[in-house]
This record gives sequence, structure tokens and C-alpha cells, in this order.
Amino acid sequence: MFTKPTKLALACAGLITTIASSQAQNNSEFNPVVISASKNAQPLFDSLLSMSVITRSDIEKTQSSDILNILNSEPGVEVSRTGSLGSATSVYLRGGNSGHALILIDGVPLSGESASGSASPIELIPVNQIEKIEIIRGNASALYGSGAMGGVINLITNKGTGSPKPSFAVTYGSKNSKSSTATYAGEIDDTSFSLSAANQLTNGFNAINPQSFSDVNQSANGHRNNSLRANLSQKLGGGDLIGVSHIVANTWTSLDGTMSNRDDDISDRKLTSTNVFYNKSINSSWSSKVVYSETKTTSQTYYRDWWGSTPSFSDSNGWDQHKKFSWQNFYELNSKNTINFGFDNHRLAGFSHVSWNSPDASYERVVNSIYVGHNGSYDRISTQANLRHDNIRGRESKNTYLLGLGYALNQAWKLTATRSTAFNAPTGGQLVDASQGGNSRLASETSNSYEAGIQYSTNENMYRLVYFDTKYINLIVPGTSAISPCPFSNCGNALVNAQNASNNGLELSAKSKLNFGVVKVSYTHQNPMNDTLGTLLQNRSKEHGAIEYSSLPGVFEWGLKMVASGFRYTPDAYTGANTRTPGYAVYSGYVSYKLDKDWSVKGSVENLTDKNYYHVYGYNAAPQMFFLSLRYQPK
Repeated sequence: MFTKPTKLALACAGLITTIASSQAQNNSEFNPVVISASKNAQPLFDSLLSMSVITRSDIEKTQSSDILNILNSEPGVEVSRTGSLGSATSVYLRGGNSGHALILIDGVPLSGESASGSASPIELIPVNQIEKIEIIRGNASALYGSGAMGGVINLITNKGTGSPKPSFAVTYGSKNSKSSTATYAGEIDDTSFSLSAANQLTNGFNAINPQSFSDVNQSANGHRNNSLRANLSQKLGGGDLIGVSHIVANTWTSLDGTMSNRDDDISDRKLTSTNVFYNKSINSSWSSKVVYSETKTTSQTYYRDWWGSTPSFSDSNGWDQHKKFSWQNFYELNSKNTINFGFDNHRLAGFSHVSWNSPDASYERVVNSIYVGHNGSYDRISTQANLRHDNIRGRESKNTYLLGLGYALNQAWKLTATRSTAFNAPTGGQLVDASQGGNSRLASETSNSYEAGIQYSTNENMYRLVYFDTKYINLIVPGTSAISPCPFSNCGNALVNAQNASNNGLELSAKSKLNFGVVKVSYTHQNPMNDTLGTLLQNRSKEHGAIEYSSLPGVFEWGLKMVASGFRYTPDAYTGANTRTPGYAVYSGYVSYKLDKDWSVKGSVENLTDKNYYHVYGYNAAPQMFFLSLRYQPK
């Protein structure tokens, strides 16, 4: 089904390249400052890593309150969700598993510790609290350690600039969807602050498709998210800075099981993340930063099933915690060469309880890391080198590296290449939670990757074509030994390091400002294979992409977006069997009208044609939905 979208994407990219003209590289919309690619601020055009940025302007254009709809149009990024808003969401970068994508909030890691892997609860983070998203595609362990084998998604919140002012927005839409957010942010003398509260509520839609499974609960699955965020920083003089940030989100989600037509499962979850830092300017060349951060995710799930006329009640609960102390240093050797070096101490812990099994599982890991990096520029040549050593106390040590090289053909055109290694350590749950297949003998998954690209960048154009090739070794998967004891007929199998995988392909990203608007194109053609079994990896397609048009800024603005994906193999919602899931193309659109310089009215529609499609076979994706917003945002 992807033939037409593919042709359209390539045609648009060709059209953009033909029209583009070389201009000075100073447009922050196309060339924003990023920090994730080297841990030091640099323009996006200078990054040697395959990277993209989603700005607050991009988020507000789509008007989506769903982070899935924000990420799904980026190259190399695939997303899936088992049901309505708030349901478990998986993100796959460059064909890696969902646990291979490291999720950060303002640089603070959100890594899980359960037996299901290190996948982060990205669905808990409200979109209206996010200012910018930086995405690194490909191995980044040399920068961030374990968990960054597929890449990194850094969610950056608002820090507050300019004179203090309030802003707020309210939205109402289909399925009785309501959301509101209020923010007060700015600077007073040497103090910068941003305070925000947000609420989101929806009746949702039925998670499981009745055409696939007629014997399960067909009611809608609602969702609620309440969040608070605070950022505060204080300049101390001499270039020194101290600051703190905190975010808390409480969610409630209705779920459907697959056991009977009266399943009524409920999930309560809470996310808290705190970050405290002190940035010391030692001299004109050397700055040092000390950071302490802590994140915790708690969850409680109630299973309320019926076997005929007999009710069956059970529950599970658990928590994950990640404490991190970091000492970061940046030294400018000269105007063309910088080095960074530092130390990280990670303390990861978790707990898991299921009412139908015992004993409870609790686990803790300590990881100490040292790293060094260099970024250089020599006339037409630019370089990046990173080396990291991670020691997992009492288990194993891993060394990873990243080497990058760029060559500027002229002011606009540049060739890039990178070579990197990465690893993903087993979580505490995977090591000790016997009820979920835990195995204390598990070793780290590893990978190695290289990529080569060509980039064209000007003031109002950014295009990049990248070829990548990645090998995954010793992946953690269920083995052949059944979990025991087991109160059911089947509890699955114990985890082992048993499979290898690979992915190679092309990524195209293009964005251009033309006389009639801004056009953005992404396209990925890949071959994500389970080399051990000789099959496609689950939940990953061979091609996916997006085309987006937005009008130029003005009193009236509008835009359209198409997101498309080829077929995938996903687990059947009822049996878990590997099932071919058809590809799809989904359209969305928005309009915006400025009532005056501060007030605006916005309308949007998602799934414009009411397409019936799956991310995971049997679990519905969102139907056609309309939204209307009123915003107050003083300039």
C-alpha cells in the first residue's frame, strides 16, 4: 500500500531540492541549537549524528495532545500503542526494540526496571508541558550509556525567558475530550522561572476491535492526566548558575483485557522527576556542572474479569526509580576544539507485585561511568569522538565509542559518517523477577553501527539523506523453559540471550520554506530483521514516512499532514501469535485564526478519513476526532 506515499514523498523532496536556494545559516526554526548530540550546545546543522528537532511551534501547529502524533512523522521513528490515549506506548528508533530508545526529561533518564525491559513510560508525559524534543537516531551509548542502543529522545521543558507573563489554553473535542493548561513564566533580574499546570480528560474509544474479538469488553477506555511542572534558575555572578526543575504527572486509564466480555481493567500511574544542578564557570575556557536527578514511576493495575457469572479480582503494582549523580565538564581548547569529560553514578531500583504469584520481586543496580568526548573543526573537516566506560557493580563492564567525521563540500553541502558501538544492560526485573521470566544469568545486549550521509542546509532549507547499518547481538527474549510455578495454563518462558538482529536502510528528512508555505518530508526504507529466525522484527515496517504542509505565519494559518506505514508483523491481541498487520495512510489537518496579537482560536482533525487501522493487531487506533482550542499567549 505504500507505493503512492513513497512516490509522493520522493517527488516532494525532489521539488524542494530543485526550488531551494543557498542563504545564510541563521534561521533558528531550521537550525536550532541542540545539546543532545554532543552534550554541549551546537547548531543542528553542525551535528554529525543523524538528528531532528521538534519545536514548540511544531507542536502547536498540529494542536495534538497525544505525543504519539508528535513523534510519528519523524524519520527512523515508529510508534505503537495498545488502545486509547494513556495506554502503553512503544517507540522504536532505527529498528531497535522499545527498550533501546532512551527517554530523557531535560536530560534526566526515564528508564524502566521491570521484567518487560527498560522501555520508558513516555505516554505519561503531557504534551503541553514540552517545549522542544531532540531525537538522536542510532547508537548513543558512548554519550548516554545503557539504554541508548537505538537512540535518544530528549523532552525539554520551558525554562522561562523575557518579562514574566501568563499563558493558557483550553481545548474541547470528540469523545468528550477536554484539556487545559496554564503557565506563568519569565525572568526577574537574575532569576528565571516557569510554572505550569495541565489537565487532560477523555472518554476515549474502545481499545480492542470488536470485529477481531467479539468476546471482550466493548466499552470505551477513558483516560485522565493531571500534571504540575516548575523550573527555577538563579544566576550567581561570574557565569555561575544554579537551578532546579520538577515535574509530576498522575494518570488514570481504563483498559480492556482479552479474557471475557466483562473485562474492566484499570491502571493508576504516577511519574515524578526532579533535577537539581549547579553550573560553575571555572575560567573563560572551562565550565563544570554538578547534577543530581531522580525519577520515579509507580503503577497500580486492577484486573476485574468475569468467568461466566463468576467475578475474578486480582491486581499488580510496582515502581521504578532512577537516581543519578553527574559531574560534567566542558573545556574549550580554542575556538575550533572543545572537549567534555565527566562521571555518572546511576542507582536504579524497582519493585514488582502480582497477586497471583509470589514472592514479590525487588531489585537494585548501581552503575558507575566515566566518559570523554572531543568536537573539532578544521577548515572543511569536522570531527566528533566519544569514549565511555560503564561498570555495572557486581556484574560486568562495557566500553563504547562513537566516531564522527564531516566534510563540507561548500557552504551548503556536507558529507557525514559515523561509527559507533552500544549496549543495553538487563534490567533488575529481567534478572530477578522469576514470575515474569527473570534470569540472573542474563548478559547485556550489544550493537554496532555505521552510517553515511549527505546534508544540504541553508537558512530556510534542511535536507539529509542517510544510509545506516546496525547489528544487534545477544538480544534478550523468552527462551524454551517455562516459568514455574505458574497458576495458569501458561505464564510464558524464562528470558535468555538467544537472538541476533540487524537493520539497514535509508532515511530521508527534508524541510523547506517556500513562497507558498513550509513543506516537511520524512521517509525511511529499512530491513529490520530477526537474523536468528529469518523474519521481520515485530512492530516494525519496512518503510514509513510522512508529508506535512503548513502555511506561512499570518492571521490565518492552516496545515495538512499524512503519516503512512507499510505492513508489519505484530502480536495478536488475543493469542499473542505473530500476525501480519496491514499498512496504512492517515491524514490530519488544522486551522488557526488570530483574534489579536495575544488571542487565537485553533481547530484540528485527526484521522481525517476515519481510517480503521492497527498499530498492534486487534487494538484500535484513534478514529476520526475533532478539536477546538482557545489560546492566550502574549507576545
